[in-house]
Amino acid sequence: MRSARNSSLVPLVLFVLLVVSVLASSARAADITQFDVANQLYEAGKFDEAKAAYNQLAKNGQLSANLYYDLGNAEWKLGNGGEATADYERALMLERGHPQARANLEFVRDQTGARLATPQWWERALGALDANAAAVLLSVCGWGALFCLAVALLRPAGRAGPVATLALCLLGAGYAAGCLWEANGQATKAIVIAKSAEARVAPADVAPVADVLPAGSEVLAPEVRGPWTYCTLPDGDRAWVPTEAIERVKQT
Repeated sequence: MRSARNSSLVPLVLFVLLVVSVLASSARAADITQFDVANQLYEAGKFDEAKAAYNQLAKNGQLSANLYYDLGNAEWKLGNGGEATADYERALMLERGHPQARANLEFVRDQTGARLATPQWWERALGALDANAAAVLLSVCGWGALFCLAVALLRPAGRAGPVATLALCLLGAGYAAGCLWEANGQATKAIVIAKSAEARVAPADVAPVADVLPAGSEVLAPEVRGPWTYCTLPDGDRAWVPTEAIERVKQT
């Protein structure tokens, strides 16, 4: 009897799986259609409408490097250099090697005169991998290290090879961990989206100006405190910037 009941459930399970698959495919097709519509609006020169369509896709969770790249293009066409910079940064956060996003980011920075902190050599090295790639490398090296350790312990006579491989795996894991640490630090980055932002030594409009940051400039470790944000400027100093003048690259 139990076998018969289990057999009768098989068609029902298959039917449910089929329905879920169809619904998922329909949702993906709808998102692709919306993306095509947004691109058509952009090609037609309707940049405001294209921007709204791209933003709606982002709100729906359809995040991709190409989406943010196209949104950045729409923002640039609308004269929003700061927002375009932020979107290109988001595209590169999702796909470090996106050539068009990187080229457009450099172009927009040149046009706006954006201020950037000069990265150290180790920051450039650790920035070679995005968070996803670094997580994969860390996982692979971690499991590889455990395997080599087990082999070295179980076969003491011939453990020179496993030990050398273990050392390489540990080095790879260390590098991957460093890349994740750097990616986490970059997650605190914010971009000046106003035409320019006055950074002040205190959170008040009457406080002395510490620096003036053009659109697209980067600030780090922003601590929002109401209408003012305390952050690290490109020259390394700390100052207060109007909260409405900047936007975090990593959106929550």
